[in-house]
Amino acid sequence: MREIVVYIAASLDGYIAEEDGGVKFLQPFEESGQDYGYREFFGSLSAVVMGSKTYEQLLGFDWPEWPYKGLPTYVCTKRELPTTVDPQVWLWPDSVEELVQQLPEGRTWLMGGAQLIDSFNATGLVDRLMLAVMPVFLGRGIKLLNQPPPQQLQLENLTRYPDGVLMLDYILQR
Repeated sequence: MREIVVYIAASLDGYIAEEDGGVKFLQPFEESGQDYGYREFFGSLSAVVMGSKTYEQLLGFDWPEWPYKGLPTYVCTKRELPTTVDPQVWLWPDSVEELVQQLPEGRTWLMGGAQLIDSFNATGLVDRLMLAVMPVFLGRGIKLLNQPPPQQLQLENLTRYPDGVLMLDYILQR
């Protein structure tokens, strides 16, 4: 069985990034040393899917090695981008529906960006939303969802952290 999971952080007012795509608002939380369940989540993955802007942003970081080493990583894009960071990075130019059919069994992290999450969500391909709600207001930026279809969410778990972060784990109802 395949499970497509959006695991993402957002401000209290629903933004996943600043207007320029940056995520500086997350820095104080990263410096706290709290992992917000990331290590456990990462250990449960079979694959990663991301958009080209997210991929290019990751390429710009100074990693000692590719952070998703050992995981098939699909970059949804029609553009030519370098894939030399890891032999398991593939560019995917076709539809998200076709991509889902190619994904390995198990849990896939739909990392972002927002347009890609919207594409998956609009076609009913997101199974779970794990949302870290950060106790900050951005006021503007890139929204988590732009045009979500009407849908029911079932809260599976809620974790409250001492710094005010809430991790909400929802299953999307179909």
